Amino acid sequence: MTLAFTPLKSQITSDFWLKLMRHKLEVAKLDSRPLPILGYIRPGSGVVEYLEDSLILDDTEEEADAVVMRNECVAFKGNIKLVNTKEDFKSCNKNEYLKDNRLTDCTILTFADLKSHAIVYWPAYPTCPGVITEGGECQPPSFLEEKEMTYDGEGEELSEFDSAYDDLRRRVKGYAPHHFYAFKSPSGELRMDLLSSITPEDLSDQSVRFGCINTSPQRANPWTLRTLLTSLQSLDIASKTIDVVIYSPTLRRLEIKDGLYVRDEELGKTSTSRVLKFSTCDWIKVSPETLEGVGMVGWELNNKNKPGPRSVNLKANMDQESLAEQSAQLNLKLMRWRVIPELDTDMLEKTSCLILGSGTLGCQVARNLMSWGVRKITFLDSGRVSMSNPVRQSLYTFEDSKDGGKFKAERAGEACKEIFPGMDCKGVVMSIPMPGHPISSLSASEVKEDTAKLHDLIKSHDVIYLLTDTRESRWLPTVMAASEGKILINVALGFSSWLVMRHGKGVKKEEGQPQSSEKNHEKCLEQDEDRLGCYFCADVVAPANSMRDRTLDQQCTVTRPGLAPIASAMGVEMMVALLHRNGKDSSALGQIPHMIRGDLGDWSVANIKTPSFNCCTGCSEKVVKKWREDGFGLVEKICEDEKYLEDLTGLTELKTQAEEVDWDIDDDEEDF
Repeated sequence: MTLAFTPLKSQITSDFWLKLMRHKLEVAKLDSRPLPILGYIRPGSGVVEYLEDSLILDDTEEEADAVVMRNECVAFKGNIKLVNTKEDFKSCNKNEYLKDNRLTDCTILTFADLKSHAIVYWPAYPTCPGVITEGGECQPPSFLEEKEMTYDGEGEELSEFDSAYDDLRRRVKGYAPHHFYAFKSPSGELRMDLLSSITPEDLSDQSVRFGCINTSPQRANPWTLRTLLTSLQSLDIASKTIDVVIYSPTLRRLEIKDGLYVRDEELGKTSTSRVLKFSTCDWIKVSPETLEGVGMVGWELNNKNKPGPRSVNLKANMDQESLAEQSAQLNLKLMRWRVIPELDTDMLEKTSCLILGSGTLGCQVARNLMSWGVRKITFLDSGRVSMSNPVRQSLYTFEDSKDGGKFKAERAGEACKEIFPGMDCKGVVMSIPMPGHPISSLSASEVKEDTAKLHDLIKSHDVIYLLTDTRESRWLPTVMAASEGKILINVALGFSSWLVMRHGKGVKKEEGQPQSSEKNHEKCLEQDEDRLGCYFCADVVAPANSMRDRTLDQQCTVTRPGLAPIASAMGVEMMVALLHRNGKDSSALGQIPHMIRGDLGDWSVANIKTPSFNCCTGCSEKVVKKWREDGFGLVEKICEDEKYLEDLTGLTELKTQAEEVDWDIDDDEEDF
C-alpha cells in the first residue's frame, strides 16, 4: 500500500521579513551564509509559522532553546539563505540546495529587494522521496497495516502516551519534539526520549516504538512521518517490523505547571492518533554520506499548487513613516557594504546641528544633512520668506512668501518634517547681537535674552553651521563656539568665490569651569596638534557694521546660483569626514581639510591650512576669556564701540607698531 503525505505550508509574518531585511542591510550586507531559524507548527494545522523571534541572530544555544518554548507547537529547526541578486535566486541548483540542507527540518531560499521592499522566497522541508533499498534505489516504504489509538480501552491506551509526552516536553524545556521513540522502563512505565538519544539496547527492546507528531489536519499522513522514515534509515532496524505512532496531543490550555500548559481533564479526550506498521525487510542502513547521492524532495507548493517560489511586497503592511525611514537610510546603509564599512550611521543620526542663517546656504546645508542621516536640526533666523527667496532657497515655496512671508526659521523646520517625517526639527526666531550695531535702552533686555538663548543653543548642539549674511553676525557664535569647544563649520559666499572652513579647537577651560560633555564630539578637534584658525584670524580689523551706507546690491548676497549648492555640500562633507576622523588629517571618508577656497571664475579650488592668530577678534584666548568673565557685558561693549575688540586683542598696538617701522630701502642704482 502506497502512502500519500500532506505537504506543509508556510505562513511568514511581516515582522519576520522586516527583521531579516534590517539584518541584511545593517549586519550581513553581502554575506549570504545561512542564518538559523525556527518554524512553529501547531499539531493538526499543516501550517508552519515563522514569527519575528523565529529568526535567531547572535543568540546563544541557551537563548535559542528559550525561544522554542511555545507550548503545543512543534519547532522546525533550520536556516534561511538570503542571496544577493535575483539572478542568484533563479540560478540556484534547487536539487543540490536540498541535498546541502538534508539534515535540517526546514530551509528558506530568499532574495530581498531592499529598494522596493519586495521579497521572493521558497521554503522547503527536505526529505528522501522514499526508503533506500539494497539496490541503492528509493522505494515507497512497505506499509502493512494501521490501527487507532483511543482512550476508551478498546484500542491502544493513550493516557500513558500523554503522560510520557508531557514528561519529555518538560525535560527539553517545553520544546515539543516532532520525532521521538517510546519504550517500557524496567518498572513497566512508558517512557519517551528524543530519537537522537536512542541506543542499540533500546533498538533490541521488543516494546520500542517510534513516533511523530501529527502536524496534518484530520487523518492525513503528516510530513513529519515522511521525515521520520528518512531518519529511521540511519538506525540498525533492517529486516524487522516496526510500529510508528502518529501522535495527536490532546488539548491543554487552562492550567499551567512549571511554565507549561497541561491537560484539563474536564475538556474530554478525543484523538486522531494512529499506529502504522511497516516492514523494513528491504531497507539498508544508510549514512549521511549515502544520502548525498539521493535526490531529495520537499519544496513547498506555491499559490497555484505547483512547486515554485512566492513573493511578498511589504509596503502595504508597513507604517508609511517606517517605510520612509528605511528608504531614507538605504543609500547610507549600502555605503557600508563595500565603500565605507566604517561609516557610523547611528552616530550621524544622533548628531545635533544648529544652523545659523536659514537662507540659501541654510536650506542647502539642511538638505545635505538629511541625506547623511542627521535627524536633529535647529534653524535660527530672524527674517521672513520674501518673494525672491523660493527660487533660490529650496525649503520655501511661493505660498510661504505671501502676506509678508512666514518666518524662515520656523518654516524651514516644518519643511524638513514634510520632506521626511522622522526629522526632529525646530525653528528659533531671533537676531544675533553684532559688533557695530548699537543697542538702544529699549532693546537691551531683548538683546541680553537673545545672547543667553544663543549661548544655550550652541552648548546643546554638537555641530554649529555659520551661514549668516554679514561678517559681524558671525562674530558672537565664533566666540561662543571657541569657548565651548564646539565643531563650527563656516560657509561664506562671494559673487563667484566661496569659503568653507572648520574653526579650530576651542580655548581650554580653566580648572573649576564647567566642561562640555563627551557627546559633543570634542575629540574630533583635539587631534589637531596646533590650534587652527577661525573666520576672523586673517583680519587685522574688528568686525563692524558692514550694512551701513550700502546700495541694494551690496546689502543682498549677490552670487552665482550654483555657488550655494557647491559650498554647502562641501561644508556638510567636511563635517561628516571630521566626525569619522581616524588620524591627524584623515578619516574613513578621506582627507579632512581645514579651509577650502574656490572660485568659479577660473574654476580653481585651494585647500589651505592656517594656524590661529593670537590677536584674533573671534577665537583668541583674550576674547574667549573676556566672554567667560563678562558675558553680556562684553557684547554691550562691542556693540557700542567698534574699536573695543581691537584694543582688547592687541590689534591696535600691533597696527601702531607696524606704522612706526622704519622701512629703510636703499635705492642705490649700483645695487641693480
